[in-house]
Amino acid sequence: MAESMVGLNRLPAIIEYRKLMFLHKLMSLPSGSVSRDIFIRKLILFVSDRSRITLGFIPDVCQILFKYELHEIVNNLLSPQHNIPSKFEWKSSVKNAILRKETYLWDQRMAADRDFTFFRIPQPAIEPAVVYKVSNLSLYRNSMLVIARLWTRPVTLENQLCIKCNKTYQDELVHVTCECPSTLALRNQLTDSLASILLPDELLRVLELDSVSQTLRFLGAPVEPIFDTPTETLFLRNAFAFIVNCIRTHFEY
Repeated sequence: MAESMVGLNRLPAIIEYRKLMFLHKLMSLPSGSVSRDIFIRKLILFVSDRSRITLGFIPDVCQILFKYELHEIVNNLLSPQHNIPSKFEWKSSVKNAILRKETYLWDQRMAADRDFTFFRIPQPAIEPAVVYKVSNLSLYRNSMLVIARLWTRPVTLENQLCIKCNKTYQDELVHVTCECPSTLALRNQLTDSLASILLPDELLRVLELDSVSQTLRFLGAPVEPIFDTPTETLFLRNAFAFIVNCIRTHFEY
């Protein structure tokens, strides 16, 4: 969850990226370089008889190359007219290959755990989550923690009864933030605060959204943009603080 919030690849993927960049450094050494010649000799021995060499950098990096479907680079290296890509080309190829693999694994992890069903709506890809980007100051860390827990809550479509207003709902967060009378005063305060940072037509567009769309907007989901980036940041900081206050009012008091 923390990796997804910050938009980082897993630590093993970062280590493998470093190994592949070191491989390119070895391959790019001048012809006749001792380090390069030793590497080529050991690579040939490994390719010709893999059962003899099972440990070390070469079997490790070859396994990584096959994992990310970059093994053609080894074949090119052993060919008479080998062509080594530039550092920029290699770096780009490696990053794209790792991103494809990590995205696939990320999708599998997210799909296997129903607690992440709602999380995937505002966070559909491996990139820094909007709640992290907007709330990365210590002042907003508490808000970030509460919303992170909300994102990974179990999802149910069964009707539930509100303990405050005795009305039924399906999504607790949507009800608490946009529908429940117990948080009406907080919604009015949010409207007043947003009036100071949004243009009248922008504020009207937010207020006219249905409850579900409005909640997703408050969480920074990738929906149709309404504001420019600086305004969006101010809007989300106010929205995050509002959600946290709603949760406290609804559940703690």
